[in-house]
Amino acid sequence: MRFSLNEIKEHTSINFVYDYSKEISSVIDILSIKPAKIHGEIYFSQNELRLDINVDVNLELACSKTLKPVPYEMHFDAEILFSDSLEADFPLTDPLELTDIIFGYIVSEKPYTIYHPDAKDIIFEEEKRPHPAFAELDKNMKK
Repeated sequence: MRFSLNEIKEHTSINFVYDYSKEISSVIDILSIKPAKIHGEIYFSQNELRLDINVDVNLELACSKTLKPVPYEMHFDAEILFSDSLEADFPLTDPLELTDIIFGYIVSEKPYTIYHPDAKDIIFEEEKRPHPAFAELDKNMKK
């Protein structure tokens, strides 16, 4: 969703819902996503725009072991600074493409690993056994 600077200057907050279903095709471990609820407070001064956002979204992620779907509720806050200075997170352009920026935050805030409840007891490799010549030493080390 694009917002022009004039539109943003007229408001002190933004509220919108955006469906990221098409964007998740580039992210392997997000299986599905519900429309995201985005609320933001706008603070504009001179050539600087600060946006304090709150994002609520429900994801279905792939289990790291079994690839089974795992529901995950995500809620996060972020402060985004738009400006021409070096301290800014993003350049202040007209219009601002907020949906791409917020999707980047969603991808970076999701957990790297998540496990389905059934995946807890799955073991893929057998426990390694020491060489028979060192078996007695291994028993002593485990005591």
